[in-house]
Amino acid sequence: MKISAFFALLVAAAGFVALIAGCGSSGAVPVGFQNMPPPTVTPAAKRLYVDHNGTFYEYALPLTPASKPNRTLVEWPGLPTAPQIAVDPLGRVALASPSFIRIFAPPIVSFAVSRAKLVVPLTPAITQVGPSGAVLADIEYDPNQNLWLLNNIGGAITELRAPISKSSVAAVTIIFGAPGSKTAGFSTLIQARFDVNAALYVYASSSTRARVFKTGFPYAKPPSSIGLNLAQADFVDSSQWLPTAPQQPSLLLGQYLGALRSPAPGSPPSPPVNVLSQFAEPLNARQQGLFPDQFANTIVGALIADPPRSSFYTLDAATGRLDVYGLPMQNKAKPKLSLPCRGGSSHCSHKPEHLLLAP
Repeated sequence: MKISAFFALLVAAAGFVALIAGCGSSGAVPVGFQNMPPPTVTPAAKRLYVDHNGTFYEYALPLTPASKPNRTLVEWPGLPTAPQIAVDPLGRVALASPSFIRIFAPPIVSFAVSRAKLVVPLTPAITQVGPSGAVLADIEYDPNQNLWLLNNIGGAITELRAPISKSSVAAVTIIFGAPGSKTAGFSTLIQARFDVNAALYVYASSSTRARVFKTGFPYAKPPSSIGLNLAQADFVDSSQWLPTAPQQPSLLLGQYLGALRSPAPGSPPSPPVNVLSQFAEPLNARQQGLFPDQFANTIVGALIADPPRSSFYTLDAATGRLDVYGLPMQNKAKPKLSLPCRGGSSHCSHKPEHLLLAP
């Protein structure tokens, strides 16, 4: 997601430094951050990047029934598994293997290593590496162009502060699963996401369950659970809607596993469901419980919101189909537009996939 230029300049000027190790951290809130005005509306993205198991498709926005990819690229030729992928607010694409990060500047026309603007070897100063390199579960840019790596060697989340260079080292480290911490037992990292205010949300699992954990900028407190099993989460802040939008709520979207409602007194809990869901923010467990406001009976492998177009995009987990839903989501919603996956079953059925917006 994008964030206002004011916020980016403020963070850069503050020059904050935080270090989180295990379940603790140090670092003060930058001067002026406490009274920062809300973010401003950012322009609608011009491109939608669709990643199917290491194949990259670029679509022009808005999508139509006749939309076809403007460009199809293999992300990392010769790599035995699909790389992790992220796009920053300026449209730069980062690809990560177990051993290297490659960064490409727009326009994206090729992922040949000769076209990379920067290649960063992964070292212990960046993230933990084993005999076969790092075990990256995800990489994500925050709204301020900092790149975060989720590594399942040691359950470590690390931040590379912008501007990234070959000499970059981890500026923040967060360890998941440490005994005695709020993440104890949740040692398998799955995904990271950021909201418009640069709060970090991490989806992690234990041997029996999964939860979303949150730590806010400047990451001076250990992550704590928000109480939801919610994969593919994305956030819509009220500031991101166009001023002419009839509704301007703050929303949380994702693939929800859990009950849809509180049981009646004396009744057993309802069985969990796995549904595409929408939650109103701020979450208020005491008032209504942590249950979806709206849901649709589908399972998605990727999701990203596009508030200026009052839409969000998903990839069907079973088929890779690209679906466009109206935003805010309506109960039992159906896609208003669908486009088939172009990668065949070897790339489209229950394979790693991502959706990314770019300027």
